[in-house]
Amino acid sequence: MQADIVIISNAPGELAAWVRPVVGELRRQYPEARLTIALVPCPYASGREAETIRAWNLGIEVWSPAQTVRYLLSGRATGESFDSRGVVLFMGGDQFFGVLMARRTGFPLLVYTETTGRWPWAVDRYLLSDRTPYFHMRRRKVPPEKVSLVGNLMVDSVETRHAPAETRKRLKISPDSMVVGLLPGSKPFKVLYVTPFLLRVAELLRAEEPSLQFILHQSPFTPLEQLERAITEPRYAEATGGSLGHLAHQGGDAWIITSRGCPIRIVPPEHQYDAMAVDDVALTVPGTNTAELAVLGVPQVVVLPLNRPEEIPLEGLIGRIGAIPLLGGWFKRLAIRHLAARVGFTALPNRRMGRMVTPEMVGVLAAEAVADVAFELLSSPERRRQVKLDLLQAMGYRGAAATVCQVVGEVLARRSAGAPSEVALE
Repeated sequence: MQADIVIISNAPGELAAWVRPVVGELRRQYPEARLTIALVPCPYASGREAETIRAWNLGIEVWSPAQTVRYLLSGRATGESFDSRGVVLFMGGDQFFGVLMARRTGFPLLVYTETTGRWPWAVDRYLLSDRTPYFHMRRRKVPPEKVSLVGNLMVDSVETRHAPAETRKRLKISPDSMVVGLLPGSKPFKVLYVTPFLLRVAELLRAEEPSLQFILHQSPFTPLEQLERAITEPRYAEATGGSLGHLAHQGGDAWIITSRGCPIRIVPPEHQYDAMAVDDVALTVPGTNTAELAVLGVPQVVVLPLNRPEEIPLEGLIGRIGAIPLLGGWFKRLAIRHLAARVGFTALPNRRMGRMVTPEMVGVLAAEAVADVAFELLSSPERRRQVKLDLLQAMGYRGAAATVCQVVGEVLARRSAGAPSEVALE
């Protein structure tokens, strides 16, 4: 099928959990289609999105946020002009960027969402992750022909290539001791501020149980230089009461040695999911990590330290007010803590189940309190087993990527047959 498929996305989580499984399936089903990923502005971007996409080696053209905005404003593409047949697939960012891209290209717009859909007059089809957004859209009187329940793409994103025993051997992890995984996320501000906090929790856990093994899962969007900055610059540790450390290299492996001598092996991105699968308990921040761990059935303690909330980048009015000298930081702290109190659950599996399936802690946090919760989980095989079963139930089944591609094919076929688009762009 010769056609243009333009994918709108923005940040590490969306690229890893939504875009990656879909583009792999698109390449399999429609090898002749031209794929373009148009990145859009996002305060949570790592700056390594384009580099990571190219490393997939799937023949994808990548536009930087600046190139995308230039095209939306001027109509000047960075490469060859688009084919007359195509589709815009929104998968992250502000949905209005999808509307603008559909208007500029003349292609129908498909929107994948786990929450809600906007701009229904401009959208050809909403692709929904589960029943919650489906019922929300139906209550908003969105026509049923515009709504497709496709499933949770995060399940498709998680691939393990090796059995846990083989992975332990490959990563030189002893099978005789429990493993605690540390996942500070991929967004730069989380990596910088949360990594020292997790180091301190690891030190406390090791003091309780010296046989524990610790691994830090390096995101493909996080260079070692950023991790080194997080653990060596005192201001990040001071913000959350965390610990400093230094990088060490041994036998081709990278390690963090904390200031109190706790060794933590850094697992590179190519072993991302295999390494997650061997974690007995994970310490993670909210985000895609919580869903990926849940797909693998890994019990997790989800932490969101708001000890220094003014450092969190935000979009919109709050972000702009927060940048005002003197009073801006105070207002931002107040706003973020107020918003956090209204969010409910932060871990994605807890949200999907509507209850506390796996522990999560939000607010002004002390490492000692997090260590207590994690150690209680490590000390109870029965509780870990129940959490694992609940997590597996929360995330659903594989197949969403194939369903998304099926809808893309249906929309392109309809356009080829000359059927009018349902998208009113005037």
